[in-house]
Amino acid sequence: DRAKKICDLIMERGLKFPWATLTGIRVDRVDLEMFQKMKKAGCYRVYFGIESGSQDILDRIDKKITLEQVRNAVTLAKKAGLEACGFFMMGLPGETEETMEKTIEFAASLDLDLAKTTICIPLPNTVMYNELKSQGRIKINDWTQFNLYTTPKDVYDHENLEWETVNEYYKKFYRRFYLRPSFIARRVVNSIRKGEIIQDILQFATMQW
Repeated sequence: DRAKKICDLIMERGLKFPWATLTGIRVDRVDLEMFQKMKKAGCYRVYFGIESGSQDILDRIDKKITLEQVRNAVTLAKKAGLEACGFFMMGLPGETEETMEKTIEFAASLDLDLAKTTICIPLPNTVMYNELKSQGRIKINDWTQFNLYTTPKDVYDHENLEWETVNEYYKKFYRRFYLRPSFIARRVVNSIRKGEIIQDILQFATMQW
C-alpha cells in the first residue's frame, strides 16, 4: 500500500524521472495494480530476489516464498510493461549439484530480461554465519572480508560442495541463460529499438563465458 501511495504522489506532483528497484523486491509483496502504478510513475525495470529454483533450498534458507509466487510476479511485471530482472545465488546452505541445476533451469524458464547470480557469502551474525561458525566451517575472522566480492573458498567451507564445482555452475548459469537463441533474438531486437546494440555487443565480447 505504501509503494502504491508513493507512485500516486509521484504522478500527482507531475514528477518525471526514470527509476528501478535496483536492490530487489519480494515476489510475495506485489500485484498487477502496483506494477501498473510503478510503470506510470516512471519505473522501467523491477529486480526480484529469487535466490534459488529449488523449493527445498528456499525453505532451508527461510525465504518464505514459493516458485509459483516467483513465476506469478515476473508474469505480472511483464504484463504491466516493465522489464524484469532476477537475482539468484549459488552455494546456498544445503545446495547440491542437482539444486544448482534446478536454479539454472528455473531462471531460463522465466520471462526475464536480465538475470544475475552470485556465490553465497555468510555475513557475520546472520543465522547462516552462526551455523557455519558452530560447525567450524568459517575460515577467517576478518569481518571486512565478508562481502560479495570475496572469494568464498577463502571465507568458509561449504557443507556439500567443492568450490570448483560451485564456480562451474556459476559460469554455467550465465551461459545457459544468455546464450539461448530465443533470448539472443529478443535481446537484439530490443537493443536495436533502444539504440543499445553497440553496448550489448561490447558487453558480450568481454564476458568470460
